[in-house]
Amino acid sequence: MHYKALIFSFLRKYFALFGFMLMAWVAIGQNDIVFEASTDARQVTLDGYFEVTFSLKNANGSQFAPPSFKDFDIVAGPNTSTSMQIISGQVSREMSFGFTLQPTKVGKFTIGSASVKANGKTFRSSPITVEVVKGAVRPKSKNGSEFFIKIIPHKRTAFVGEQVMLDFKLYTRVAIEGYEIPEDPNYDGFYAVELRRFNSNTVQEVINGQQYATKVLRRIALFPQQAGKLTIEPFKMQLAVVEDEGGRSGFFFQRNVRPVNFTTEAIEIDVKPLPSDAPDSFCGAVGKFELQAGLDRKAATTDDAVTLRMVVTGNGDIKRVQPPSLVLSDSFEVYEPKTVDEKSDEIRGEVLSEKTFEYLILPKYAGDYTIKPTIGYFDAELGRYSNFQIAALSLSVKKGTGKSSSVSSGQGSQTINDILPIRTVAKLEKQPFIFVGSWLFYLLALVPVAVFLVILARQKKQKELAALDPSIFKSKAAGKEAQKRLAVANQLLGTGNSKAFYDEISKAYIGYVCDKTGLPLSQLTKDNVREKLTTLQISEATIDEFVKIIQTCEVALFAGMDNSSSMQSMYENAINVISDIENEIQRPKI
Repeated sequence: MHYKALIFSFLRKYFALFGFMLMAWVAIGQNDIVFEASTDARQVTLDGYFEVTFSLKNANGSQFAPPSFKDFDIVAGPNTSTSMQIISGQVSREMSFGFTLQPTKVGKFTIGSASVKANGKTFRSSPITVEVVKGAVRPKSKNGSEFFIKIIPHKRTAFVGEQVMLDFKLYTRVAIEGYEIPEDPNYDGFYAVELRRFNSNTVQEVINGQQYATKVLRRIALFPQQAGKLTIEPFKMQLAVVEDEGGRSGFFFQRNVRPVNFTTEAIEIDVKPLPSDAPDSFCGAVGKFELQAGLDRKAATTDDAVTLRMVVTGNGDIKRVQPPSLVLSDSFEVYEPKTVDEKSDEIRGEVLSEKTFEYLILPKYAGDYTIKPTIGYFDAELGRYSNFQIAALSLSVKKGTGKSSSVSSGQGSQTINDILPIRTVAKLEKQPFIFVGSWLFYLLALVPVAVFLVILARQKKQKELAALDPSIFKSKAAGKEAQKRLAVANQLLGTGNSKAFYDEISKAYIGYVCDKTGLPLSQLTKDNVREKLTTLQISEATIDEFVKIIQTCEVALFAGMDNSSSMQSMYENAINVISDIENEIQRPKI
């Protein structure tokens, strides 16, 4: 009876704790519903166009009602799209309603609120303001100001070690098919890092009375390594400019493209040296930095070694950050620090780095101590040295046995010298088996919990599938359907039936882009495919390969292509491109 009471008491507490954890997990998994408006232009010319998008996040909406657009003509829309992302186990959905507008008069106008119903509630977007200007006379020369590229540094003055962002920005009034940099520029005097994740959306801007579509093609993070006026020399870029629309072939417009070489202007950045009055606590960090510090224990004896860990995080040149000097009282013996970790990542369009140091300290005397290291860095915005603000660390030390551990300063490891003598006689006794607290007891107790979790997960999955919008379900299954089509194409490789092979590849790709993006077959054009894949944040290179495969299939179906090696290469490339798109969609977005 005593064992049964213990078991029931344990299970009651176990399930109560599990219930609280389950409710917390469900609450964390719920995302707030957001309905917002955005535009790709805050200023537009009278003869220009711009887009307005209304986005509903984390819900399926119905009864969408746009604003009146009384001061604009609706050129296209509403164009509806849906997307779904899974980041760290969190599912987020988004529905978008887009309009292409043209102003009817000059002035500053407010686009009112749109509304949509979701989860039984009505959500309204915030109004947005757009300024319409008259605009200048459009130049006749195609090579004049129809398009150009600027190299734009985010700042012209910086300190040694401070991060400087450099944008390669395209301004154009004509269609640009792509770009190429034959040879990378020399960044003499800088340590350069190319960023892969940044805002590359197209934005409408008015320059000298002309409306341009602008886009950041490339972003480089520069870290000055020396003081002085450093120059980024001009370099060439090649643009693929679309001259005019040609005749139709298949469902894509075939356009005439001509390469145009463009040479950028030289950029000069004034790099200033750090002030000479650097404090002894300066660790080499320049820019925006933070410091976290902590001890591996709060209580120790005079026999123990205590580890102090410091983590320096910021946007400056992390290679310049060195272990700061740790000055403590005579009550401690401090060993040389070591660097245990260094890493960098792209966050919010810039490079953020982190470096971790460990210090081994040995307390000599008993007592209660407060450890507050003084570590300095250079604040580039304020132009002065500052100290990190960190909380004091408390350590309680008791008197030990006097047999202190010997520490290897080179490795930071501890070797305890007080080894007990070897016992020459050992007496072994068989212990009786006790069920409560044994591994078998816990295993049997976990069985009903595991069964309950499986049932709960299955019911949740069924509810999610039932609640899925058909278009979302199609988007989710698009990759698998494309793989099935490509498998059929693979079987046709050895038959010599090239027409059937390219037909299956074409159907797989057309079906994939329609299911994944919600693009109707009637609106399947090259520009629409690019636009839809861009909204999924697919890279330009992958989109180019996707479009190229469809175009190759069209040529093969109309003109015929029986080369077996080309068919094999086409199949492998088709598989890889679909895989690249799926991987880029599932990759976490920052």
